[in-house]
Amino acid sequence: MFLPLIMRIDILTVLPKLLDGPFSASILKRAQDKGLVEIRLHNIRDYSTDKHKNVDDYQYGGGAGMVMSIEPIVTLIEKLKKERTYDEIIFMTPDGAILEQKTCNDLSLTKNLIILCGHYKGIDERIREHFITREISIGSYVLSGGELAAAILTDAIIRLLPGVLNNETSALTDSFQDNLLSPPVYTRPPEYRGWKVPDILLSGNFPEIEKWREQKALERTEKRRPDLLDN
Repeated sequence: MFLPLIMRIDILTVLPKLLDGPFSASILKRAQDKGLVEIRLHNIRDYSTDKHKNVDDYQYGGGAGMVMSIEPIVTLIEKLKKERTYDEIIFMTPDGAILEQKTCNDLSLTKNLIILCGHYKGIDERIREHFITREISIGSYVLSGGELAAAILTDAIIRLLPGVLNNETSALTDSFQDNLLSPPVYTRPPEYRGWKVPDILLSGNFPEIEKWREQKALERTEKRRPDLLDN
């Protein structure tokens, strides 16, 4: 029995093959197989009117680097918008808002998303002004294109959808969900090379175990990401 489709994500790219791998294995593949999400890859070149299917051009005013052309991107976005209503049209760009867990939580509650992958020096600014509703960066660095960033964002969203993870409470205890890093975790054997699992985790006293985990999460956050505690 399949659950009803929860989300559709349309990804606009000049390199769709670059995204075949991330979406054809593990959790993302299972989510699609279950019918919980539909991921569509759209090749921007298919909407170019240039005889060579070019999708970039020189900058006005000169300068190094090519710019993604406005026409094929707008044509594709408007085609998709005629088919359904989109909650967000997201542009993956180094100068966007840094991706945080809260953003992923919010986007997991939406129905339809468009994610535009940038390339070259970026996209014509008029696309950002008239079509883009949210701009996201995965960090203060530059990649060759937005495809890998789009895959990261997609993964972070889809794993939060009901029915995707075998244990849905797992996502709720991840790092950043409560502005804390996750505590240490252990599995069998209880002792290896003289390195022992903390006794409290073997005690069966679950209220005390939870207290231990909360304390360790706080200690780890104070040491590694004290900025999270300011929030």
